[in-house]
Amino acid sequence: MRRIQFFGGLLIALTVLTSCEKEEPLYPQPKVAAGIQTQIFEMGETYENQLFFDFESQQTYTSKFGLWDIGVACQGEPHFIICSGKNSEFSAAMIEDVSFENLHTIDLNTLDWEFDHPSGNKDSLAFNGCFVKNSNGYSGLLNRSYILNLGDKDLLDQQYIKIKPISAVGGVYEFLWGYLADSSSTYLTRIFTKPVQNYAYYSFINKNLINNEPVENDKWDIVFTTYKEMIPDVDGTIYPYIIRGVLSNSNKVKVTQINNGTSFDEMSISIAVGLNYNDNLDVIGYDWKEYSQSAGKYTIVPNQYYVIKTTNNNYFKMRFVDFYDDQGRKGYPKMAWELMK
Repeated sequence: MRRIQFFGGLLIALTVLTSCEKEEPLYPQPKVAAGIQTQIFEMGETYENQLFFDFESQQTYTSKFGLWDIGVACQGEPHFIICSGKNSEFSAAMIEDVSFENLHTIDLNTLDWEFDHPSGNKDSLAFNGCFVKNSNGYSGLLNRSYILNLGDKDLLDQQYIKIKPISAVGGVYEFLWGYLADSSSTYLTRIFTKPVQNYAYYSFINKNLINNEPVENDKWDIVFTTYKEMIPDVDGTIYPYIIRGVLSNSNKVKVTQINNGTSFDEMSISIAVGLNYNDNLDVIGYDWKEYSQSAGKYTIVPNQYYVIKTTNNNYFKMRFVDFYDDQGRKGYPKMAWELMK
C-alpha cells in the first residue's frame, strides 16, 4: 500500500494599498553594537537546546535538538543530510543492485554504515551521490537505495528505514520510504522546499516536517548544537563521538581560526581583511574546549579564537570564555565578540 504525503508552505499574496496620506520617513537600521559583547548560550545540561545566533543583530533563536531524522537541501545542488548527532548508532548505508521491495532481505551486519561529516562537504555525506542531473532537474539512481538506522532500539520494528530518492525538481523532492521490517506499506513523500531555509527537515516517526531552523537563513550566523565526529581517544584509536560545538551558516558567513600568536586584542580590521576564510560548517567546531582530567571539567583552549566575515563585509573577532554557568552547570558556553572597524 502506498501513501502519498505532501509538505510545503502556502503562497501568500500581498496587496499593496495606496493612499493620499503623507508617507512617514524611513528609519535607518540599527547599527551593529560596538565594543566587546558577551553572552551565555543555554544549551542545557543535557544539551537539549540549539541556539542560532546573528552577530550583526545580536539576536538569538532557539529550537529543540534532535526532532528530525533527515533533511533536504533548499538551495544549490540537491542532497540529503541526516541527524547524525542523535545517538552513536544513527547512520545510513547505501545499497546497490537490490530492489527497494527486497531490502528487508539485506544482512545489516555486512553494511558500511556512514554518518555526515560536520564540515558539510557533499562528498562526505552519508547520502553522497544519491542524485544525478537530467534535463528536468535531478533524479535518483535506479539501482541505489539507502537504509537509515535511527539508532534507538526502543523503536523496535521502526528502527530501520529504507529510503529511495526519486527526484528533486524545482525545489520539490520526492522519495519512497518504509520501515525495513514492514514490507506491506510504502510511503511516497513529497517535500516543497523554501529558499529562505538551508534545509527542510523530516521525521519518519512523526511522518511530518520539523521546524528545525527557527528563522530564515539570512538571520543567523552560527548555531550551538550537537553532532557526531570521528575523534581519537587517549590511545589514538578513532571512535565516533557525540560532541557539542558550533557550526556556521555557510550561506551567510565564512570563518577562520586564529592561534598563530596574534592575540585577540591585537586582531584588527586591517589584519582581518587579509585573512583566508573557509565556508566549511565546522571551522569553529568543538575543539575550543578540552576536558581537563585534573580539573574534572572542560576548560577553554587558551590563545585560540575566530574571525567571522559576513556577507555584509562585517568582520567580528570571537572567542570563548567558559563552558559553565555561574552555578557550575555544563552546557552553558559563554562567548565574547567584537565588531572590528
